[in-house]
Amino acid sequence: MLILLLCGVALVGLAAEIRTLQPVRGMSDIACASSHVFLGAAEKVVVLTLPEGRWAGELPFPGAVRALAWDGAGLLAAGGWNTVRVWRWPEGSLLWEDGNTGTMIQCLAFTPSGILLGGGANGGVLAWDAKTGERLWSFQAHAGPVWGIAASPSASILATAGSDRVAVWDLGSRKELQTFPGRAWDVAFSPDGFLLAAGMGKILKVWDTAVWLPLWEAWAHESCTVAVAFSPDGAYIATGSLDQTAKVWDAATGRVVWTSPSFPAILTAVRFSPTGILLAGAEDGTLVLWRP
Repeated sequence: MLILLLCGVALVGLAAEIRTLQPVRGMSDIACASSHVFLGAAEKVVVLTLPEGRWAGELPFPGAVRALAWDGAGLLAAGGWNTVRVWRWPEGSLLWEDGNTGTMIQCLAFTPSGILLGGGANGGVLAWDAKTGERLWSFQAHAGPVWGIAASPSASILATAGSDRVAVWDLGSRKELQTFPGRAWDVAFSPDGFLLAAGMGKILKVWDTAVWLPLWEAWAHESCTVAVAFSPDGAYIATGSLDQTAKVWDAATGRVVWTSPSFPAILTAVRFSPTGILLAGAEDGTLVLWRP
């Protein structure tokens, strides 16, 4: 039985309604479709309706789910130790499985061209045909784990986050195009592809992808900024941190729009639904929903 708490909270000068749920005991990642949210948990993906937050089903997984991705057109991917699974949704049917990745899949992203990208704990990036599961290629991106991965919606490039740097790669040749030194935990492209955001330690950094110059940066949190996501209209950036808070930023100016109350555990994921609802998830399974 889901426990749903409703409360009105005024933060950063704005009156905001926050909904808090705890549908799972532990949460690793979040993916969002228009009418459903997918939560990574132990040995399953839990599915809730949006915006109500009602239980809508579960998808089995062999072990702990570490990463999720939604392609926007009916494919849901989950990754964990040595395994990637892709389902059709809303059918809930398993489309394909790769049970021999040889590493923990830490992060996943779909490209507009139909490729599924996975970042591994071994520093590698793997690529599959999203519909067939055919392994297309792989390359070594970082010396340590790939913590975050993102594909540009407007160009054939991808970005990765690792303990050494943020790197931007050509999708076809896998040639490194740009590098930004420093420990990085997550990366995200804006919906138009014009901006790249990264959580680098306690800092949120944003670059203009046309010239790869910094647009702005801000001291985002009191501990590492481990999750980053753009809103569907590109107006906002959400961040989540080990300091147990989430924030929403004006993507153009770097102004803080909203700061969450303190979560009972560290943040593991922030995502916007296609309809603009912010979902922030914590390690203990707490899920907060807020609309900017």
